[in-house]
Amino acid sequence: MQGIEDKDLISRYLQGDEKSLEILIKRHLKSVYNFVYRRVGNFQDAEDLTQEIFVKAWRNLKKFDRQRSFSAWIFSIARNT
Repeated sequence: MQGIEDKDLISRYLQGDEKSLEILIKRHLKSVYNFVYRRVGNFQDAEDLTQEIFVKAWRNLKKFDRQRSFSAWIFSIARNT
């Protein structure tokens, strides 16, 4: 499943495939964490905020426009958290 596009992972997750969400998160976790860490400068705060960002994304995944980039969307959430 690693070669599957983000939008397809999201579709699969919304159809009940929990593993797809895990892959999507793992794919973007490091880059989101690094972005947040550069902004806050503290490991613990960066971990907490990164978790909060992914929870927000998960809660709104049904609203996500799959024609857009998931990466751009998750970073938009990160900038506004």
